Amino acid sequence: MAGLTANDYRQQLFALLPPGIVWNADLDSTLQRLLAGQALEFARIDARAQALLAEADPRQALYTFEEWEASYGLPSACAPAEQSMADRRAALIGRIVGRGGMTIQDYLDLAEGFGYVGAQVLEFREATVEVDTPTGHVGAVIGDDMNDAVWDLTWRVLLPNGVVRESVIDEAVIGDPLRSWGDELIECSLRHAAPSWLILQIGYLEG
Repeated sequence: MAGLTANDYRQQLFALLPPGIVWNADLDSTLQRLLAGQALEFARIDARAQALLAEADPRQALYTFEEWEASYGLPSACAPAEQSMADRRAALIGRIVGRGGMTIQDYLDLAEGFGYVGAQVLEFREATVEVDTPTGHVGAVIGDDMNDAVWDLTWRVLLPNGVVRESVIDEAVIGDPLRSWGDELIECSLRHAAPSWLILQIGYLEG
């Protein structure tokens, strides 16, 4: 929704004056120029109020971005403050969308928050020698990996390769690179979110 312009406020100020022919409606008159000057400040405040609406969305926040970061425990070891604004924003969205947890979907959500759409999570199991049962085969078959019990606690996250974040006009700050890849950021964040018992492996899907 567009805000009111300085001319809109000038007309409103003029309408607030007592009725009478004494008030000059000519835009070049002293009265109208005085009202126009006052209207500029109202229009400026209106524009700032409109800009503040965008601050409610962390994907667009600029003036309150550091407050958003602080609310979600950023900067952190995975997302230090000296990163580019694009990386910092990706870290913030990733932290909001998903913080890791006990299910595969938790990690898929976390990866997607960093821009890695289409990630996969593989689970493993211990190789056993059980035979066929009335409900099916529960042991390893020919061709299965000879995994020990530790593999029951192992997940492998496969991320799409080549995710690129580009600087955006009006969002980037001085010193930001035009592009960043940020694989170190997602890897650190995934490991930070993993519970202590989980052995987390991270790999990348080929093109």
